[in-house]
Amino acid sequence: MEILLRNDFTAHYGLSASTTANISLRINEVYFEIEDDASRETIIHYIPGTGTAKYRNLNNQNVTIINFDKFITGLSSVFQKGKDRCDLILHTNNNGRFLLNELTDTAPKYVADFNNKVGKRNKATSQLVSSLELVMAVPAINTFVNLHAVKQCCFFNKQSMAPPLITATTAFGRLNAITPSGLQMPNPSIEAFGFEFWEYSGGQVYNL
Repeated sequence: MEILLRNDFTAHYGLSASTTANISLRINEVYFEIEDDASRETIIHYIPGTGTAKYRNLNNQNVTIINFDKFITGLSSVFQKGKDRCDLILHTNNNGRFLLNELTDTAPKYVADFNNKVGKRNKATSQLVSSLELVMAVPAINTFVNLHAVKQCCFFNKQSMAPPLITATTAFGRLNAITPSGLQMPNPSIEAFGFEFWEYSGGQVYNL
């Protein structure tokens, strides 16, 4: 995927090939957490509760994590203008899963719901949809993505948050117990690309 971004993505949009260093890493640990720092660098944690996106990888699959935000930021300022993008692209190297990740550490009262024009949840979905539009328009990337059996956009919030349509009492009192592996939410814009939209917060873990 990194090669497709550096070569096919830039060629499709008439850009010079990207020379931004260190945009991807590979991992096969049984458990890991991901955080993006203030410098747009991808940080991997192995201690539960220290990162934002939490992953359980019981089969020790080889996983590639690409810092999509950093990649886009390294392209021309003219191209970047007005283009939302998510933080990370993650895929397993057996064509199992292809994921777009948006990470945040936002207090629940600022997450808001889907009907609110402000709030991190609304912003995150916009970033994920925009990223899908950018990458899926590139024929070689589109082909690669569709080789994967599971395609998902994931919004991770380090803090526990109440999803839409779930009461605050349920969400904050028992959400992690009820839905320990996240919550699938409807989103027609994301589903139009053949992806699902999932939310994770607090102690919820994505199972690869």
